[in-house]
This record gives sequence, C-alpha cells and structure tokens, in this order.
Amino acid sequence: MKLSQGPLLSLFDGPDGTPLQQRLFDRLRGAIVNGAIRPGERLPSTRTLATDLGVSRNTVVAAIDRLTAEGYLEARIGSGTFVCRNLPDDAMAPAVRLAPNNAARSVPAAAPKPAVPVPAAGAELLPFEPRVPAYDQFDIDTWRRLLAKRWRDAGGLLLGHDTAGGWMALRRVLAGHLQTSRGVACDPEQILILPDRRSGLEFVANLLLTAGDTVWLEEPGCPLQALTFGQRGYTVAHVPVDADGIDPERGARMAPDARLALVTPGWQYPVGGTMPLRRRMAVLAWARRSGAWLLEDDRDGGYRYTGRPLPALQGLDENERVLHLGALDNTLVPALRLAWLVIPSSLVAAAQALRARMDLHVPLPDQMAVHDFLTEGHYASHLRRTRRLYAERQQALLFAADRYWSGAIHLEAAGSGLHLLGRLSPGLGIDDTGLSTLAAQSRMTLPALSACRRGPGIAGDPGAVILGYAAFTPERLTRAAERLGSVIEKARGTQAHRIMAPRRLVPAE
Repeated sequence: MKLSQGPLLSLFDGPDGTPLQQRLFDRLRGAIVNGAIRPGERLPSTRTLATDLGVSRNTVVAAIDRLTAEGYLEARIGSGTFVCRNLPDDAMAPAVRLAPNNAARSVPAAAPKPAVPVPAAGAELLPFEPRVPAYDQFDIDTWRRLLAKRWRDAGGLLLGHDTAGGWMALRRVLAGHLQTSRGVACDPEQILILPDRRSGLEFVANLLLTAGDTVWLEEPGCPLQALTFGQRGYTVAHVPVDADGIDPERGARMAPDARLALVTPGWQYPVGGTMPLRRRMAVLAWARRSGAWLLEDDRDGGYRYTGRPLPALQGLDENERVLHLGALDNTLVPALRLAWLVIPSSLVAAAQALRARMDLHVPLPDQMAVHDFLTEGHYASHLRRTRRLYAERQQALLFAADRYWSGAIHLEAAGSGLHLLGRLSPGLGIDDTGLSTLAAQSRMTLPALSACRRGPGIAGDPGAVILGYAAFTPERLTRAAERLGSVIEKARGTQAHRIMAPRRLVPAE
C-alpha cells in the first residue's frame, strides 16, 4: 500500500504554515480513525514512506513515534508497525488539522519524558479528596519550557489584554481538539477563553439571565453551581437526578418556564453516572420546545475508561441551544485555571462584548503555552496516560473497600469520572454527615452526599460519601481504606454501646 496515493494524497495541499510533522500526524491519524487504514494493517517502513512522500525520514519517524505513544500504532519487533486493533477512546471523529500558527513551531513529540519530581501523588492532599487529578502525572518540565519560551519571546503586545474572545490560534486548536475528543461541533469564533470554570458559570449567568429568571440545577449537584446561581436573584429549581441524570419531564413539571438548565452529561457530580443517549435527546427536545438554554458542564466528561466516549451534548444539538463549558484544572492540575466556553453562533457578538466588559482576560503567554501543549501532542498523551492510571486506581479503591469496610460502604465500578459514590449500609448506625466528621478527625476528606443536597434526603436512608481516587497511588488508597475501616469499626462500636447501655440500666429481677 502506497499511502501517498491513498489517504495522504492531500498532505501538501494548501501551504497553511502548519509544521510538516504535524500535518503528517494529522493525516495518518485521520486515515486510521476513518478506516482508510484498517486496524491490524501494516504500515510501510519509515524509509519507504519518506521516499513515497518526498519528506525526510526524521519527519516520518517523529509522526510514527507520536502515533505509537498515543495508542494508534504498535511496533512489533521484527515485523513492523501496525494499526492498533483497539483504538484510543478519543478516536470518535476524523481528526481536524490543527490551526496554523507561524509564530509557534511545533517540535516532534515522542513518548512523554518523565516529569520533573513533584510531591508524590496526593501527598499534600488528605485521602479521598474528590475532583483532584494526579499532580505527579503532569509533565511540569515540558510546561515550564513552553511557558518560558512564550515569555521569552513576548513583546509589548503580549503584556496587554487579549482579543474579544481570546487568542485566535488557541481557539482554532481547541476547535479541532474538542471535535476529535468530545464530539463538539463549532467554529473557532464560537469559543471564548476564560480564566476558570467559575468565571464561566458567572459569565453564562450574566449573558443569558436577568433577576427573577428560573434556572434548573441538578439535585444533588455541584456546590459551585448552587453557589453561583443561588445568590443572584434567580429562581432556582432543584431538579432530582436519577441513574440517567437530570429528568427533563420532572423539571418541566417543577418549573416549566425555566430559561436555563445546567447539566453534566459526561459524569455527574456527586452521584456519578453518564447520561445515556436517549436522555440526552430528551433534554435537547425540552430545550427546543421551551426555548430554553442548556449549559453543559463537562468537568469530568473526558475521563471514560470503557468504550468510546459518548458525544458531548453540544455535538448532538441541531438547534443551537447548548453552551459547552470545559477547563484544564481537572485534567491537568488545579493551578492551570484556563477554561473555555463554546457558545451558539447567535450569541457570539453579545458574548464577546460581555467578556470585554467583565474583563475576563487570560494572560496571552499562558494561552500560547496551552496552544503549544496541545499542538505538540502533550495534552492528548496526558489524557491517554491518566485514563489508564485512573482506571487502575479505581480498581485499587474497589479492592480495598471490599477488604477493609466489610459491606459498611457499598461501591460500584464506574466507567467514567474521578470519584465513586459510597452508599452507607443502614446497619452502620451513622449517617453520611457523621461518618464525614469522624473521617475528618482521622485526617481524611470524605464529603457527605447530603452536603450537596438543597432539599431533604430520603427518610431512613443514611446517605453516601464521595470518594476521590485519581490523586492517590494504590498504596496510599489501601492505607487510607484500612484507616477508614478503623473509623467504621469505631462508629459501629459506639452505636452498639449506645443501644446496649439502656439495657444494662434495667435492674435484674
């Protein structure tokens, strides 16, 4: 097979300034995802491929090494390089060629270098802290290099404000990344770069709502969403979630005049669960009928461990009623606060003007470093590496729970997210708030599900606790689970003593 005569025929079409190695990577990846190069098929040698395409062998080797590092190709000693039969989870749409940027030269990206030593995973965090990624998996050495280069090359313009929507080169790259990884369909002009996720929530409130408007929030739901929308003069309807996420039929009965609904179809916090396709279509149908807007908070949606990710709600929307919010803090490290908001085309002009009025600018060198982190393949490699790691850590937590908690806390494996919900056994004799307090006394962070509710829980239900696992090594998870087991035994012993004590006060006859 001569690839230059097949899927790579247009490799040199359009001198758009994109580095040659990047263009070759994009074409090869697109051909693999589209099926033009089939799973299990052997690629020509790098020397043959370089000759056919008329490029240097180093260019081909760099692209092949990157595709191998990201799980699209596999090298078999003595046999050659083959397309993997199980493609990466983010291979859900044809690759989009990353935007050109003559000022930013992409360098070949092979397998990621070991990160500069940082505190061990979760060392500065108390066990089970949710919504926190693994700090030690972030390639801080590469990030320092990229950021230092951008500051070193910074001229006077980089020291001021960015444009109305953010740096255009980054928005172009994000448009391609979001299409291939999350199924988001948008033009770069529809993307706004924002300082962080909270500013994204506040921005949407200012863009779409006025005092007295009704907003649907998930119940139980994210505390930050409740804080943002619960203190601004809006009418908040706390719509219960079930195993499939927010229920639009129930929401319509509770608050039929809602102007905005916040939804987390990728992975709900704190209950967990991924919204299936039929429920996504039902939510979109409600928004279309009622003329309401949907804000898709995609905080954990990129982490899926089984099967391919479901497309984002925005990618299924044919009526432009969905705004899609994403950020870096949950996938890289919390210190990187950059976020993005994908808005319908009808709102672009108003949104850009509002962003300027709210002064929601992000330092240009930071945006440029994120651009380089994406175009050089470091972000995609990080996601693939941590998906495997977090799946292993989830299994370690499940194993430790079965070993040390004796059925007091019931966990189920999950295919997405960074936390599990542990439901308390009624026989434990303590509710989730009480267990959370006891865990804190033993230096563990164990948020109670009831703290995420705005209404009463179910009568007789002791509740549940939220167990984060992504930031902690299997060894630390095991040690923490053993310590929590001691807390559980203490709670059981206290409860037994409380029940038995009155009987000892009854005089014997």
